[in-house]
Order: sequence, then structure tokens, then C-alpha cells
Amino acid sequence: MKQLLNYLLLMFFISSGSVLAQNNVLTGTITDIADGEPMIGVTVVVKGTTVGTVTNFEGTYNLKVPADAEAIVYSFIGYKAEEVAYAGQQVIDIVLQDDSETIDEIVVTGYGIQKKGTYTGSAEVVSAEALEQVPVASFDQALQGRAAGVVSVGSSGRPGAGSTVRIRGMSSINAGSEPLYIMDGVPITSGQFSSLNQNDIENVTILKDATATSLYGSRASNGVIVITTKKGQAGMMKVQYRGQYGYNQIARDNYNMMNTEERIWYEEAIGLKSYTPQEKMVLMRTDTNWLDEVLKNAMTQSHEISFSGGNDRTVFYVSGSYYYQDGIQYRSDFERYNTRINLETKVSDRVIFGTNLTIGYEQNNLTVSPDSDAGAATNVYNPIFASRLLLPYLEPRNADGSYNSTNYPFANPIEQVMLNENSTNTVKIVGSAYMQAELAPKLVFKTNLGFDFYDYTAHSYLHPDSEWGQPYGGLTSRAFRRNFRFTPTNTLNYNFSIDERHNFNLLGGQELVINNFENFGVAARSLPSDKVGNLGSAAEIDSWAGGFEDYTFASFFTNVNYNYNYKYLVDFSVRQDGSSRFGANNRWGTFWSAGAGWNMQEEEFIKDIHWIDQLKLRGSIGTTGNANIGNYEHLALWGYDTYMNNSGAIFYQYANEDLTWEKKLKTNVAIDLAFLRRYRAKVELYSETTKDMLYFVPTSLTSGISGRMENIGEMNNSGIEFEFEADVIRTKDFGFTVNANVAYNRNRVTKLYGDINEIDNVSTIIEVDRSFGTFYLAEWAGVNTTNGKGMWYTADGEVTEEYSDAHRVVHEGKSFLAPWSGGFTTSFSYKNLELSAFFTWMADKWMINNTRYFTDSNGMFATYNQSADMLDFWQKPGDVSANPHPKYQDNQMDTRLLEDASFMRLKNLTLSYRFNPELVGKTNLFTGCRVYAQGQNLLTFTKYSGFDPEFFGASEANMYPHVRTFTFGIDLSF
Repeated sequence: MKQLLNYLLLMFFISSGSVLAQNNVLTGTITDIADGEPMIGVTVVVKGTTVGTVTNFEGTYNLKVPADAEAIVYSFIGYKAEEVAYAGQQVIDIVLQDDSETIDEIVVTGYGIQKKGTYTGSAEVVSAEALEQVPVASFDQALQGRAAGVVSVGSSGRPGAGSTVRIRGMSSINAGSEPLYIMDGVPITSGQFSSLNQNDIENVTILKDATATSLYGSRASNGVIVITTKKGQAGMMKVQYRGQYGYNQIARDNYNMMNTEERIWYEEAIGLKSYTPQEKMVLMRTDTNWLDEVLKNAMTQSHEISFSGGNDRTVFYVSGSYYYQDGIQYRSDFERYNTRINLETKVSDRVIFGTNLTIGYEQNNLTVSPDSDAGAATNVYNPIFASRLLLPYLEPRNADGSYNSTNYPFANPIEQVMLNENSTNTVKIVGSAYMQAELAPKLVFKTNLGFDFYDYTAHSYLHPDSEWGQPYGGLTSRAFRRNFRFTPTNTLNYNFSIDERHNFNLLGGQELVINNFENFGVAARSLPSDKVGNLGSAAEIDSWAGGFEDYTFASFFTNVNYNYNYKYLVDFSVRQDGSSRFGANNRWGTFWSAGAGWNMQEEEFIKDIHWIDQLKLRGSIGTTGNANIGNYEHLALWGYDTYMNNSGAIFYQYANEDLTWEKKLKTNVAIDLAFLRRYRAKVELYSETTKDMLYFVPTSLTSGISGRMENIGEMNNSGIEFEFEADVIRTKDFGFTVNANVAYNRNRVTKLYGDINEIDNVSTIIEVDRSFGTFYLAEWAGVNTTNGKGMWYTADGEVTEEYSDAHRVVHEGKSFLAPWSGGFTTSFSYKNLELSAFFTWMADKWMINNTRYFTDSNGMFATYNQSADMLDFWQKPGDVSANPHPKYQDNQMDTRLLEDASFMRLKNLTLSYRFNPELVGKTNLFTGCRVYAQGQNLLTFTKYSGFDPEFFGASEANMYPHVRTFTFGIDLSF
């Protein structure tokens, strides 16, 4: 199967040999020494030229060879390259041999690359195949289930929305838990990936343990995600077009709201209204499904063209792409234009210059609400929320097509959405320029100047006739944000061997991060006409704001990597960081790691066990840091504002010059196993303890100050990860592969501050020796069959009919942080046809379905539409019912709303066909063609009754639904 996958990539190879003199035709067959099977996708190149081809599905090749050719080179990933002298032969058959060293994946670590065989750290590589052509706007959405211990949860189906990513759990309370993102050596801002094209990514390396992350010390506490983009290859000219079309629909809707007949019965049964038979007949003529009214099927498309190649001196990769996703809510869509240029040239045998540059422009139209994003979750003008509340016997439109608002409890939400505007646009530029020079044999100096820049502009317009705009006489606003981060990095690397057995790699480096951020915004009211919405036409300013922030990091680091004859491995790193975010007394932090590994398959007593290909033990220990807080938390600060048109100042933060790094001690042990040339497995055990947590400690409000950031408390994450890969069937025509990963993470808060052992977060609690995010709710006891009132258990276990927050208890083992997560892929192939299915899952995940607070309500919200489940309510003594009588009390935030949000999802199903290269080649235009159909988020298995269990947080209400996407695409090589 490995041969097939590589062939599917390499068959895009385009020979430019047609422009050269060609006199002889060379043919042959390439086979695997292990099983004698033909090898597809082997690269065959005339040495020193760009003339080449790849073997077909029969393992044969046909190559026109220039008369002056001296040698032919045969190469395949994971096998030793073969070079054969050419003297006019017509047939050359080759048998390739597996290379135990080249079989290792390349891992992009700290500030370089390393083979997994000599690596002691914990790193996962997500290949381009897993990311390419996935119909999502932000590549982080495609990471879910791809690597053990990595959770990527999209909390919104809004076009362009990103994911919340956590590596090995949540390790901080107030400081950020997001991983550090590095793209081509440049730190980039998390949550801004929608401007990037994931088809430009060669691979993503996820660094997890201390050895893998310590070189990024100060910002690596939550793991590091290293993004490597595509580069050209000498002698491998490629031109590719990729396009896909499809449509989106709501992925899951199992809300069962009352229809008109049920609603009429309910209103009469609870005494809310009384209807005559004639009135009922009139109402029954309308039965509106409001979710169908506020949602629609929506189109998505993408187009991309790329050029790559080069010669012995210069290689390049250039691409341009367009992506569009229409939202399933009205007035929401996402559009992106992107270009990338990667260029590297050898100015001499010792000096290399290069640049990596991506420029993206995106425009996002959002469903308008009083907030600036897609809608306040519990505002009635959020279309999703409105679709739950509006009565089914209300008509959305009049006979003439205009919007109806007669007898509505609030204005028609669809009309409000269509009247108003809310849009954003972003320019994102990430790039670097680098120079690499070999100062002496194997002594390499590299300097890299990286930058991450974005401009963000938001525009909002509230129509004078809209429900939101009327109080202002129309309101228009503009907001602007700009961020620029400059990161110069210098490294010196020395790689040498002693007696060809003692192999050393020494690295030293220096890095500086300078970040500047500014923003401003203004809103103006009283517009003269609904035809103009610009600021200059408004009569008066409504509000304004603006600010500027900056921060810096300075770092020095070193790494020593040693292996003895590829058998015994040692890795040691030290990094010192200084940050402007911390107090003058503790501005610098030192972070370190030590790792060791043992390639047991290199031992003589293992070499005789022929079915073992790899047996490796490794372990690591070390520290990392977290500085993901505000920029001025250590300073004494005054705030300035206006009061009655006069400027004023107020003191609002005490200084803390002892504020310092949040630190994490990481330990990791693992075993890697490969056997029978078809199977690989890996098991890792880890423990990570966060100390000196950055936490906002409250103070008495009598001081006039709410609190300040301090270093307090500890938290531990420990767990186990398991991965398995198998080429179950691998024959000439048929293949079946399986790839699966499982992770378990146990989170525990082990220390808070002072004598405090618990912090009440309303529905959850932070408590010593319990998981972060543990639910803290009153236990629902059901309905009293005698009087129809709701009941709860008190903290002492008694039953009461009076709700109180004092009844809340800790629900051990129920947290919104799922301890179990994973994913698995199965892939079937028959000749040129391939079917693959990718599943993701999370287990023991709990969440409050906050939407039910309103749709399964008693009393207050009974005048709005309700869930059909509310038809089962108590009516007379002796009734055993799910719900109390509505006249007694409203819903409470109790365990009635707490649901098991564990799920398994068919994330992606792809059926593809790749045309035979020889057939495609007869067009004299194309060299490769692949067509495919795929579905995203096709099936979801869960007990959660809300829109979607894939949400990060304790409570979900009226989220923008995730979408099910069907796309059809084509990949062409020229």
C-alpha cells in the first residue's frame, strides 16, 4: 500500500525531457527484493537532467534517454537508491532493497529536521494526504483524530471558523492552552489559519514531549505544531490544477419542536390560550418548520493551480488558490484568495538563499446580531434561537412575498438578517527570508528573518428600519486591527562523526520576537437615509475606542544530539528566555530537556528475529514554559476614559514585579514497534505537571481593585497514547490498510492558592484533586407524582421542591474535557479505484445543553414554542411524567440539562479513481488525472440531543450548526 500511496503522489511527475535530444528508448521492470512484487511509483531519472518518469501499475517503465546520458537513477521512498551506468542498453531491470534507515519518517523538530530512528522525542507527522482537498477553510479543523493526544474541536459551523486545539489536555486555567504554531520557522498567530491554503502544506509535525518542545521553551508548554510547506524538487517539474464543487447542509438536527397541532393542544392544556374550532382550523392551515426557514443548502467551491520544480541550483514552488463557502445561514459566507511562493537557490556550493511567502485575503459575511460576530447565542434575533422559539402557526412571509411579522413575539428574524450587514476582511502575510552558509565542512550557519502580519477590518450596518437600528436612527461602525510580529533567528549547526560510530549534532541559536498590535473603532448613528451606511453620512458619533500594545521575547538555546552506531541515542537541550510580559524580578526563565533512546533492532540478539523491523525504547524529561497572558499584567496601571465629556483616570491594577513564567515538567516513555514489513505500533506514557500557574487572583472589592495576575497552583495531565498502522492486504491489484489512534488523558488540579481548595465557576468547579471542568450542579430528582412539582436532591441527599444553588454537588468523572479521544482510517483500493473512510471520536465527554433551558422550559418561556418532549408533563395526581406542570417553576441549571456528549463521527468518506498514466499521456497535455467524490461529517453517533456534540466548552446554546458537505473534484497534472 505504501507503494500505491507514493505512486499516487509521484505520478504527477512531468518529464521535460521532450525538449532534449532523445535517441534511445529504455524499458524495464522494478521489483521489491522482499516479496518480488512489482513496485509502482518508482522514480526513474537520467542523472544530471530533468528527463524522467515513474513506473506504472505493472512496475514497468518506458523512458526516452538522451544519447549523451551516462547513468540512470532509480529511487523510491524507504528504499536504497540505485544508480546504473548507461551504455545504450534497451532493457534495465532493477530490484530495490528496503533501507532500514531511510524507512524512518522525517520529523521537523525544534530548528531542523531529524529521522525518527535517531529521535528520542514524541512527535506525530500528519501528511499532506490527510489535509489536501478536505473541504474546510481552516487547516486546524482537519487535525481532529489524526494524531493521538491531539484534540481539535470546531465549536461552530460558520464559514471560515477555526478549531480549538489541545495537545495532551488542558494545562492552564487563566494562561492560554493553545499550542505554539510554527510555519517554515516563523511563529504565527493561532486562530488565523483561514487565510492559509492547506493544500500548500507538505506536512504538519506535532511536538508533544519535553525533548520535542524544549527548544521552543518559553512558549512550548502546550505543545508545538510545526507546519512545513511544499517546496520544489530538482528535476521534478510539476504543474497541477485542483478543483472541487459541492454543497453544504446542516450536519445534524434532531431537535423535535412542536408542530401546529401539538402546539395548539399544549396551549390549551396548560391554560395559556383557548381556541374556537374555527380558530383552530385557520391556524392548522400553517405548519412552519422555522429551522427550514432560517437555513438553506449552500454551495462551496475551490480552485488551485501550482507550479514546482527546479534544477541543481534553484528549486521553486508557486501556487494560487481560490476558496468559497456559502453559509447555511443567510448573510453568511466566506471567500479567500491565496498565493504562495517558496524559492531556494544555491549561489555557490556553500551558500543558499531562500524565501517562503504566503499572502492571503479573506472576506467573511456574518449573520448580523447585536454582537459583532455570528450572533449572541441567546438573543432572539439569532436565527437559530429564533427558529426554536417562533410558533409553528406563524407565516414567515405574506402572500406578496414580503416578510410577515403579524402576531410575532418579536420582529421577523429573517427580515432583520436581510436588512442589516456585518462583514470582515483580513489580509494575512506570513513569510521569511533566509541565508544558509557552510562555514566549514559540516559547520552550517543559518539566519532566518521571519514575519507574521495581518490587517483586519470589520464593518457593521444596522438599517434604520430594523429592530436593532431603529433606536439609533440607523447605526454604522468600522473597526480596524493590525498586528506585526518580527522574528529574527540565528543558528549554528555542527554535524560530525568519530570512527563512523559516534555521531554528533550540535546546535546553538539565538532568537528575538518583537510584536506590535494596534486597533481602533468608531460607531456613528442617525443616518439620513437607508441608502447610505458610511461613517461620514452619520449625524453623530455613538462610540469610539483604540489602543496599542507590544511585547518582546529574547531567547538563547543549545541542543546536543548523539547516537552510537544508530543504536543508542541521547538528546539534551537548554533554552533561556526573557519576556517583557513578566516582572523585572523574574523576567528570565531557563528550560531544559534530556532524552534517551535504544534501537533494539540493531542488537545482534534482535537481528536474528527476522519479523521485527523496528523495536525502539525511548524516554524524556524536561521543562517548558507558558507566557500566554496579557502584555502588561505585571505593571501598575491606570485606565483613562471620559465622563460627561471630560477625560478621567482610574487606578485599576496593582504591580507584581515577581510575576514570572508558568512552568511545566514533562516526562514521557514510549516503545515503537514495526514488524512483518506491514505493521507499526506505538505506545506512549506521559505525565505533565504545571507549576506556578498564571491565575487572576481576586481581591476584596473594597480595595477598588478586582485582583491581579499571580503565580499560584498546580495542575497535572497524565495519560497513555496508542497508535497502530497495518497494510492488511497488499497485492498487485488490491490493498487494504488500517490506521488508528487512541488516547486517554487524566486531568487533575493538584493545588490552588492560600487556603483555597475550590473555586466556584457556577456550573463547573475548580477543585483540588478533580479534573478541570468538572460539573457542579444540583441533582434533578424528577417530578412529584402528587402535585406535579419538580424536585431536586439537596447536598445531603434529601429531596426538596425548592431549588437552591446550595444544593449543587460535584459530579465526579463528568467534565467537559473528554478523557478519551481518537480516530481511525480504513482504506480499500482495487487497481485505480480507492475508497477511504475516516472516523473521529471522543468518549466520556459531558456538556450542558443550554438550548433546552429555553425549549424545555416551564413557565417563563411557555409562550414561545417548545420541544415536543414538553408534551409529556404532569396533569393530574398519579401521573408519571418527564416534566413538571409549567405553572410551578422555570428550568434551572441542573443535571436535567447535563448530557453525555460523547460521539463518533464519520468525518470523511472519499471515493476516487486515478486514470492510467499511459492513457492520460496520450492526450499530449495531461500526465495525470484523478477524480473523486467525498462527504464530510456524514454520520454522527451520539446521545447528545443538541445540534452537535463537537463543541469545546461546558455549555452549548444555539450554535451555528456544523455542516455536512458533499464535494466532487478533479486533480490534473500537466
